Amino acid sequence: MDLRQIRNLMKEFEESKIHKLEIKDNDFSIKLEKEDNNFSIPSNLPSSSFIESVQMKEEGKEVVIEEDNYLVKAPLVGTFYQSPSPDSEPFVRVNQKILKGDVLFIVEAMKVMNEITSPVSGTIVKINAQDTAMVEFDQVVLEIKE
Repeated sequence: MDLRQIRNLMKEFEESKIHKLEIKDNDFSIKLEKEDNNFSIPSNLPSSSFIESVQMKEEGKEVVIEEDNYLVKAPLVGTFYQSPSPDSEPFVRVNQKILKGDVLFIVEAMKVMNEITSPVSGTIVKINAQDTAMVEFDQVVLEIKE
């Protein structure tokens, strides 16, 4: 099974109502499971396919307007970090003005640090995740008022 097939399989699985899928093909096997209707990345998944999947999710990052706030959602499952290192200042704080493209936070998955950038310019209204906490795919992490 090639990388393109794995990515397509992961996408189809994520959008389906199936909660568990296991495929064995010669000496290749993959197991996908969802918990609470969220996509779960198994630890035995080849990291190269995961990285490309993450990049696809970042490119397709969803932004939803609710009560005049833009909801920035986690593009993948991982650990949320407010700053680039433990002794650094957070990327953003509540009531801080930001520009489109500014780094908002980091989501770490499989030892890959994924910087999440702002899709709009505005002011940070609310941060819904605690530093070093796990975030789920599609979880609202912060809100921006334009």
